[in-house]
This record gives sequence, C-alpha cells and structure tokens, in this order.
Amino acid sequence: MQNSILEVDRIEQEYPGVHALKGVSLNICQGEILGLVGENGAGKSTLIRILAGIETCTHGQVLFKGNKVQFADASESQKVGISVVSQEFRLIPQLSVADNIFLHQEISRGGVIRKNETYRRTQELLDMLELPISPMQLVSTLTVADQQMIEIARALSREFDLLIMDEPTAALNEPEIDRLLAIVHKLSKAGKSVIYVSHHLEEIFRVCDNVVVFRDGNSVWSGPTADLTEPSLVELMLGRKPETFAATAKAANNTSEGCSKPVLQLSQILAGGIRKPLNINVMPGEVVGFAGLAGSGRVELMKALSGDTQLIYGKVFVNGRLAKLSSPHSAIVSGIFSLSEDRKQEGILPHLDVTENVMISRRRKSLRRLGRVFTLPSAEYSYFDYLRQRMNIKVPSGKALIGNLSGGNQQKVMLGRAATSQCEVLLLNEPTRGVDVGAKVDIYKLIRLLADDGTAVVVSSSDIPELVSLVDRCIVFRSGEVVAELFHPNITEDSIVAVSLGQELDESNEDLKEVIHD
Repeated sequence: MQNSILEVDRIEQEYPGVHALKGVSLNICQGEILGLVGENGAGKSTLIRILAGIETCTHGQVLFKGNKVQFADASESQKVGISVVSQEFRLIPQLSVADNIFLHQEISRGGVIRKNETYRRTQELLDMLELPISPMQLVSTLTVADQQMIEIARALSREFDLLIMDEPTAALNEPEIDRLLAIVHKLSKAGKSVIYVSHHLEEIFRVCDNVVVFRDGNSVWSGPTADLTEPSLVELMLGRKPETFAATAKAANNTSEGCSKPVLQLSQILAGGIRKPLNINVMPGEVVGFAGLAGSGRVELMKALSGDTQLIYGKVFVNGRLAKLSSPHSAIVSGIFSLSEDRKQEGILPHLDVTENVMISRRRKSLRRLGRVFTLPSAEYSYFDYLRQRMNIKVPSGKALIGNLSGGNQQKVMLGRAATSQCEVLLLNEPTRGVDVGAKVDIYKLIRLLADDGTAVVVSSSDIPELVSLVDRCIVFRSGEVVAELFHPNITEDSIVAVSLGQELDESNEDLKEVIHD
C-alpha cells in the first residue's frame, strides 16, 4: 500500500430522531480495495452521501489526499477526484446512453457538443464492460441490469482517484459480476482506490484487501479480509450469531393435485419471451419459485401477470375468476399484487411517509391481515405500528419519509403494502435484491406469514440459494419455455443450475418431474 487517499475521522450524522453515524472512522490507501459492510441502516449509505457531496456531516472531518474537505455539492466531490456508483439509479430515461454517461461533463468545443466524440468515448466504455448496446439507445429501453452497468460506465468516465461502488452488482448476473470484479482489480493495479459496498459477501472476499464493518452507526471492526471468514463477518455485522431460515415445504409432490382448488391458474399462456404455451397452477398458501437465466422468459412472464405488458394468448384465473391484466391497476383489482425488482422507480412513493406508502392500496377499508383487524382511516398509524413490530421495520415512527429508510426496510414496507392490499396472489420480483443477511430472514418470514394467510405467492429470483431456502416448488424456464418442475428434496442449487443450462438430470428420480407441453 502507498500513501493514504482518504481519511474519515470520527464522522457523525444526525437527523431528526435518528443518529445515523456515531463517530465512524476509516482509512483507504492508494490502490487499496476496501470493503464496507453492514446491515441495512448501519450507516454505509449515509457515509457515501457525505463523501459524494450530497450531505454535510454534523461532526468530524474528512481528509482527501491530505487536505481537509467539506463538499457543498456533488460537483465539488467529483472535482477533487471522487466518483460514485450509486445504489439508486440517477439516469434520465428519455436520454440516450451516451447523453446519460456524459451528463454534466459534456464533450464540447466552442460551446458545441461533439456528438461523434461523445459516441466514440461511450463505445469505449461499453466495450470495456462488454455491453452489447448502442450509445444512441434510449435508457428507457434498457433492462434494470443494463441500467446498472450504465451507472458504472458513467462513474468510470470521470477522472478519479477514489471510486465508491454502492451495491454495484445488485442487478447483475454471474458473468457480468465476474467482468466487473476484473475491472475493479485492474483499477487497483493502476493505482486507483475503491470503496466496495456489497451485501454479497462472497464478492467482498473475492475483491477486497481490507474490510470495515458498520453496525448501528458505529464502525465496529476493521482489518484485512484474510483475517475473516464469512460466518465471522456476518456475526460482526449483526452483533450476534445469524438467524437462519429454512422453509418447510408444503408438499413433496405435485401440489396442483388433490382436493384444494388453485388460487392462480395460467391456461395456455403466451407472452413476450414465452414461446411455448404454458399451464401453471399455484395453490393457496404455496410459495412457487420461477428460476431461469436472463432471456429465459421468467421475467417477461411476471411482467405480463402484473399487467405491465400484454399477454399474447391464454387466460389467467384468480380463484376461478377471469383476471383482467390490461394494466397494473386492473391486475390489483383482479387480486394480483406485484412488487417490482426496481423498488426505487416502481415501488416506493418517496414524497409520502411510511404509513401512507403502506396504506395507499387499501384506503378507507377494514384490514384483516397477519392475525389482526384494523379499521381505516382512523387506525392507519396504529396499524403501521403493529406492522412495524411484526415485520421488524427499523424506522423511528410511522410518519418518517420512506426515502430516508435503508433498502431492506423499504422492501419490508412494500411487503407491508402487499399484506394491506389483501391480495389473493402475490408476485415478487427479486424480493431481496440489495438487502442484507439479517433483513433477508425477516423478509422470508413475512413471505411465509402471507402464504400461511392463504395467499398464493410466486417468487421470481436470480438468487438460487434464495429459491432453495424459500419455495415449495420451483419452475425452471429456459429459452422461453418451462423445462422442469422441481420438488423437494430436488430443489437444490445444483439441480436448478443444471436445468437452467440445459443439462440432463437423473430421470430415474420419481420426485423430479420434467414438464413437457404439447
């Protein structure tokens, strides 16, 4: 390691009713990759906002390249050599990829933007990230994963000495993660320093030289990554031994058979990305997983079921009623409630408080969920207090703005909204993306509570260990069709990966059912 690039000395940050940082300190040297870890709400994002010039700390000081700094805005942070990959997308959907990457740092001559040079520089960045998209493509047409990569490209386009990456792989698949970590290593060898924030602890061990652990606004441990194991790191983050979650499967064979009637019925469905008609039933209280690689069709099917895109053919029934899926609102009216993978853009209402975010789908109606009955509107905040305790939502009061919460707590509020909507079918897209290990267990428990209340739950996830631990049945997609339906004990990481990649499984195992549609 060479000279220190950044020194954070006893930084404190206070908001009304919240002491977010309580005298945290850290140091990063030239060429060092420093992992910053902690639960949602531990203070990581608050520190990043201070270093990015978005907020000013209450107490303490920051030294950058030996000079005391206090940034009035983000541009001042960038000028001294700090570039940030934010967890929250700051892209403008109506602009092109190139325009987004060079926004506020336009390449110009004599006051005229040099479009050709902008496109050339953009293409270099896209090639480095191995992104097969055009510099002229509108950001609104990109997937969430590609938008994440554009955020990374924008950060790399600037001149910097310190790169801060806040959950950079939350929306990426394994090959994209491998490419990104290789780039981080190259930056380190070139003398650039990196603060790497991630809930994916395997990435911390793969890429980071040292680790700082935040807990409840304090820095509780710092040292070489080599001195840690994943279990010891989790214990440092939580301040206790981690709680585990293992779902008890509803059935070991086809739950669509028997006396119970399905809550959700998909009949001869064709949708964008689905090229072969499919039939799927989901029973009351059942948690069904959708697995598959990018382009397999599972994401497109979830969008069609939520009313976000149109079905091409087929019918969907909810408790025997024909569901109208012409829009997200009509899907909700039909009893289908969906949580998007992009909670920032398509989930939370940042200008409203947490209680209003929960209640928005169920105003002026009685509530009967999770074992209690409440009457709206007079008991809204009482209901949220009950929900907050039941779901372990870390928030000072029901009147706190949801935008000030951590990602994990925002996701719990969104699940509270689902519970409040009294939906019959709950569609969850990447339900724990960007969520720490402690909050994951809370979210899994809540999903089970909703299922035990009779809700049919569908979980579409690229997190295979999540599917293994959570679902009763796993439906695997490949190339636009269902290729397998897995039951316990065959819901394993190996079996899901094998089927997703087109490998053969042991057909002699009667508990494994290959699904073939005529």
